[in-house]
Amino acid sequence: MELRVRLVDATTTTTMTNVATKRGRRDYVLVAGYLGATSLCVLMVFWIWYAPGSCTPLRSAMDQGWYRQKSGAFVPLNLVTKYAKHFAVCASHVLPASGWCAIAPFQLHPSARAKFPRAHRVLGRVFFALGTSMIYGYWLINRRGLHFHATDFPTISQNDKMSLWIDYARLGVTFVQFEHASAAWFFYTLSRAYVAVAFRRNFTEHRIWVWRHVAAGLSVAAQRVLIGVHHALFSFLRHPGFSHGVPELQKPIFADSLIIGGALCVFYCEWCVRRSTSSSFRPKRA
Repeated sequence: MELRVRLVDATTTTTMTNVATKRGRRDYVLVAGYLGATSLCVLMVFWIWYAPGSCTPLRSAMDQGWYRQKSGAFVPLNLVTKYAKHFAVCASHVLPASGWCAIAPFQLHPSARAKFPRAHRVLGRVFFALGTSMIYGYWLINRRGLHFHATDFPTISQNDKMSLWIDYARLGVTFVQFEHASAAWFFYTLSRAYVAVAFRRNFTEHRIWVWRHVAAGLSVAAQRVLIGVHHALFSFLRHPGFSHGVPELQKPIFADSLIIGGALCVFYCEWCVRRSTSSSFRPKRA
């Protein structure tokens, strides 16, 4: 029985190592996905530990006047500093997210399991524990009413100016319901990835659900990038700084960037999943 498991594990490792190839050539869709995910992970580690610095004892960029001015042009300062007053949220959500992002690139690397199987298993357990903690932290954020639209735009009603293009009221939903669905998907993908490897020993299924889990988590990192893109577009289409420091534009930009960022991450991930599992893209065996 042990020998059979080892043989299955070795076969799956070979498949995972070669998953970024296409008929003997490198599949640049998968390579771009890995590089993009790694870049977003690095961004979030930098964001958490240095940029706003709400939850870290290290010196924060927020201590510098020029950075506070630049940051305040894109979002209200309270939006990125408020968690400093909530230790439980920092300890269960924000700081674990930095660890989750630091581990993800190693776990996603196609040859990491083959070269460092023990490290892959140990870090995998830590990775799942951090993801579970992040879900609990999100629950705390919701329980304490720390959502951005409820705390960071006092001059605008909570459900007003939630999007530049989505009429949530007409759809009969709220933005918070979307956030809840995103958090549920994050936890569901984590659960599927864990069950696949811990109970079913199905490494291909495990890999696919880890991809989906990482894509779900990185929607927040993609949001940070798209906030800058939105403001740059307003500056280009209207005039420089048109949307800077304007709550009526900052709020919908923040919300829309999360929607678009989440959609981009999910759809690109599914494209990668299709390419890695479809027979037309699967590399030939020797």
